[in-house]
Amino acid sequence: MLKSQPNVPEFTANKQAILIVARILPGKAEAWRRFMQEMLGSRRREYEASRHRLGIQAEQAWISETKRQTVGVIFIEAEHQDQLLLALATSDHPFDCWFREQLLTLQGLDLTQPEAALLPDLILSWHSDERRV
Repeated sequence: MLKSQPNVPEFTANKQAILIVARILPGKAEAWRRFMQEMLGSRRREYEASRHRLGIQAEQAWISETKRQTVGVIFIEAEHQDQLLLALATSDHPFDCWFREQLLTLQGLDLTQPEAALLPDLILSWHSDERRV
C-alpha cells in the first residue's frame, strides 16, 4: 500500500538546511518515535526555546523502517547552519543536553564528536518557479 506523500520541506530565501540521516539502533524505533513526540508534548516549551535560541526556523523528522534497518531523518532549516551543530554540541542548556543524550542512546549519534557531524552531500536540488497547490 502506498502512503500519501509526506510534507516536503519548503526552502526559504536566506535560510539553509541541514539534513541528518542516522540509523536508529535495533529495538529503539518506538523509543525514537516517543522521543520525537515528547518534544511536541511534555517538553514543548523547552523544545521551542531551544530552537529559537539556536536560530532554527523549521524542523521535521521522519522514520524509515526496512527489513534491514530503521533510519531517522531530521530536516532543520536555520539561518546559520554552519554554526548550528557546534552550538547544539556544546550547549549546556538542560534541554539541549537531553536532546544530545537521546540521539546518543537511540541512534549512537554523538554530536560532541566531530565525526558524528558527517552530513549527506546535496547532489540534486530543483525548484519550480511556479507554486503548486
